Amino acid sequence: MELDDLIKSFESDNRDKKQRFQEFCYHCWHVFEKKIKSCKTDKLINKYNTMRLKTLEYICANEQSITSKLSK
Repeated sequence: MELDDLIKSFESDNRDKKQRFQEFCYHCWHVFEKKIKSCKTDKLINKYNTMRLKTLEYICANEQSITSKLSK
């Protein structure tokens, strides 16, 4: 999944930027968790685990730019 798709699928009524960012991180975790649970093979499970970790690392490293995209 691309980050833009995750941002588009995220909805929050919260106005606080920090809480909104935390909710977005949880949303990303949850989206990948659904994909992992739907997989049957270990290869796909490992692929989505790796994608989830790298995506969350990127999101945390670029918190300011992600927060500004979420506030639009």
